[in-house]
Amino acid sequence: MRLMIGLIMLGLSFVGLIVSDIRQNGAWNYWRVMVPLFAVLCLFLSWYLRHKQRLISPTTIWHELVQWFGLALSVYLISVFVKIGLMGRFEAGLVVLTLLSLNIFITGIYVEATFFIIGIVLGLFALAAAVMAEYLYTIMLPITIGVAILLIWIARKRL
Repeated sequence: MRLMIGLIMLGLSFVGLIVSDIRQNGAWNYWRVMVPLFAVLCLFLSWYLRHKQRLISPTTIWHELVQWFGLALSVYLISVFVKIGLMGRFEAGLVVLTLLSLNIFITGIYVEATFFIIGIVLGLFALAAAVMAEYLYTIMLPITIGVAILLIWIARKRL
């Protein structure tokens, strides 16, 4: 299940890079939609990994929900900045991607190491989208494939 969730998140992230490259204003809408989707994927995997071991408690669930709710509030605040003209849509998309990568990175520290790696990759995607929009596919496709191979290797090693 870790592998499947990780690959889904990486795939959606790479699609986000393509959207950012093709239509910069579309990145803002794409990453806003990805926040709740990634939250559901992370919360599901957390529940899936813990429910068999009976390690899940209301406090754990509460902490994870509050973390994702905080991200949703941050995205709302950024949308206010966009609406009043303080921030452009492309820049806002990069900020949301950066916050999403941080949130997933933190989830990786406390929940599942797979998220740690995905958070780092999302941060690299944000950096690459900001610095090298011209050469995005050339650089990010090999990184995405490399991380996917790493996740498969980790999953097979655990079996």
